[in-house]
Amino acid sequence: MQASFPSVTNSNSPSTAFPRIDTPSILQPPRQRRAKETEQALLTAGRELLAQRDFAAVSVAQIAAACQVSVGAFYGRFRDKMAFFDALRTLVMEETDASVARYLDEGRWGETPPRQIVEKTMRFLLTGCHNNRGVIRASLKHATTRPEEWLPHQKNGQEIVDRLVALLVPRLPVPAEEAEQRVRFAMQVVFGMIVNAVLNDPGPLTLADERLPVELTRMVASYLDL
Repeated sequence: MQASFPSVTNSNSPSTAFPRIDTPSILQPPRQRRAKETEQALLTAGRELLAQRDFAAVSVAQIAAACQVSVGAFYGRFRDKMAFFDALRTLVMEETDASVARYLDEGRWGETPPRQIVEKTMRFLLTGCHNNRGVIRASLKHATTRPEEWLPHQKNGQEIVDRLVALLVPRLPVPAEEAEQRVRFAMQVVFGMIVNAVLNDPGPLTLADERLPVELTRMVASYLDL
């Protein structure tokens, strides 16, 4: 009988010095695929629950019940609720970092006027923060005792600001040094408002309110003399 072997695909990618071996039947047997699907379902359920209530108010049993698996299935994948949250935050930050890199890539904006860049960025930012408000809120609260909890969000925010500086400074009618300071300060104010909205929701406009990106655009554009 002729032996069959997994197919090998050569790759010239600098990210790997080895050929890629296509062995889905070996590397992902049904049990492993089901385990991954359960893990993803738990993370999705946790994100949805955290959007509605505080981390402390969400139990392991609620997370498991939300995706119709047992508590044992939860603990088969996560050591405890904090390990679960760490995995959830990692997933959210990976998605967010990739989204920021795509959306604020300089190449996609061409000759877009600066006010339009501000408007679209405010909508993009607020949509992302609203969709992930539960994770952001939990990270903020954990950061009071574990400051490292906020570092991934801080790094992501800095990336957004740096990309906006690159987009807006050449388009502003003031010297580059002053323009950069204005953009960075404007975003400091925006992020302060978002943190307050996530933690306290003081109003009058919530993160989900369609008027909020309009008012933020008006505020930032006015400050930048657009």
